[in-house]
Amino acid sequence: MDLHIQRDELIRGLGRVQGIVERRTTNQILSHVLLSARGDNLRLTATDMHHTLVGDHPSRVIEEGELSVDAGTLFQIVRALTEPTIQLVTGKGNRLTIICGKARFNIVGTNGDEFPPLPARDDQTSLTVSGGDLRRMIEETLFSISTDDNRFDLNGAHMEEVTNEGGEPRLRLVTTDGSRLSWSESAYEGEFRMGRTMLLPRKGLAELRKFIENDADTWKIAFGERSATFTTTGTTLMVRLVEGQFPDYRQVLPMGLKRRVVIERDRFLGALKRVGIMASDRNHSVSFAFEEDRVILTAQNVDSGDVREEIPADLEGAPLFTGFNVRYFQDILGATRSEKLQLELGEALDPCLVRIPERQDCLFVVMPMRL
Repeated sequence: MDLHIQRDELIRGLGRVQGIVERRTTNQILSHVLLSARGDNLRLTATDMHHTLVGDHPSRVIEEGELSVDAGTLFQIVRALTEPTIQLVTGKGNRLTIICGKARFNIVGTNGDEFPPLPARDDQTSLTVSGGDLRRMIEETLFSISTDDNRFDLNGAHMEEVTNEGGEPRLRLVTTDGSRLSWSESAYEGEFRMGRTMLLPRKGLAELRKFIENDADTWKIAFGERSATFTTTGTTLMVRLVEGQFPDYRQVLPMGLKRRVVIERDRFLGALKRVGIMASDRNHSVSFAFEEDRVILTAQNVDSGDVREEIPADLEGAPLFTGFNVRYFQDILGATRSEKLQLELGEALDPCLVRIPERQDCLFVVMPMRL
């Protein structure tokens, strides 16, 4: 293998694989990236056996070939170089020579034949969605995936097809950790036709979010019996689906809530940050007193002290005193962009529905806390 590639392009490709490779593993090959020079591209492949990333990067290939090397070491070297063009050459003993200006590195690699083969694909159906919509769906749901390894049914994001009020099919992503729930949806083209429950893994979605660089790019999503593949120009991410039966989330969506509160987003977020400083380290509980024209937030910590703050709000319905985990609202506000937030409430121990005014494509549910 002998090729020339732009430093910035190589940094971009190697930066992407860092989240895929296994750093602490007994199988050293899983910490490697496979370099494959073919045609006018350098292909970078990385896998942890559950997620596989394949990226093609333009380069001037003089001699084709392939070699796998430690992904972290190569990334550090390339970032430390300063010239705009880098030459990669393989030599005897599976060594990779990196040449940039007056700098010359030699690192030990592994024959490409020893790198794990790409997972077999059993695509049964596929659809397309814009990069902007896909990124938004991930951002608005990723934070509420359960991190409890014992809850296999909640350790991923559920994807399904729904129909909006106008009869148009929509793609919906739903997540929950048992204390909160999020869903976000978008238009799509193609056929969904999935016959079984599937859960997209947290890590896969988090990495996919990083790869979406352009809102206008089109992403193809192909589903198999046990895998999903996300593809756009020059990038393919294959993920193994999480085994688990996602619960019927519609059963926890509260109906007929009697109270509605509209709050300015920035004021609410600022107050949550300040009050959260004094919230309990264990459960981050904060008291919410909803009154006619304001919301009063209070928190106390036996070791630190207490805090009280009020912000303007418009309440429809009777006053209410209840409690919530302050971080749940912070996560929602961090994942969305709007001038105002709408809270729909029942009684003190009823779930809270959180909506973005004038948007029908996302919804959040936050369970209350006993104070």
